[in-house]
Amino acid sequence: MGLLSEKDQFAIESMRKQWKYAPLFIKPTLQIDREGSKIYLWVSNRKPPAKMLGAPLLIRKQAMLVPVSPDLKMVFGSAKIARDYTGGRAQMEAYKFAPLKQGDAIVLGGGKYRFRNTVLAVIFDDYKRTSPEMIIRAVRRGAELASQQGCSGLILPDMTQNIISHPNWINTELRRDTARTAAIVTMQAIQSCRGLMNQFHIWCWDRTVADIYQSELQRFTGK
Repeated sequence: MGLLSEKDQFAIESMRKQWKYAPLFIKPTLQIDREGSKIYLWVSNRKPPAKMLGAPLLIRKQAMLVPVSPDLKMVFGSAKIARDYTGGRAQMEAYKFAPLKQGDAIVLGGGKYRFRNTVLAVIFDDYKRTSPEMIIRAVRRGAELASQQGCSGLILPDMTQNIISHPNWINTELRRDTARTAAIVTMQAIQSCRGLMNQFHIWCWDRTVADIYQSELQRFTGK
């Protein structure tokens, strides 16, 4: 048996690193075809599932979209997770473009062996106010820009902790009410992005709200 080519060695090394940093055996909780796109629901605490990222060998051209304010600071919830996955590089890159107006978005570099691009969607104003219409507008803008960069899939982490009204005193009822709002708006945002992406990966990185997302996704698609 001959020696592996440089291309094969690179693929194997990429596979090993993906396995190291992401849970291996998690499968999508729900998978639905919707108007030419596939919608997946993934449940995994904090670390992204390897199969959602494309492991072991399939390299998907995906972007992770997270919500921010006009200052583009990635300090809460899913935005902080994306910042950490990129080793802070996305945050440093984002500062060059701040401030960005509400409803706009920007595409930055991604997390090595995780996702190709990071998309910051400005869903808030300077006072951290938002609305379903503004979230949908910013997500669609982000999907448009990611598509122009060659991305065919969009990862949408749960944004409950980003839009929660009072992050300093969260109880179960408040968390679930906010998660329900986040889930509904996420489905509506996906609907607004039809034709832009082949795949949408909804990622519940907090298992406590996964049942809400599953229920809303089933209701949204009539399943």
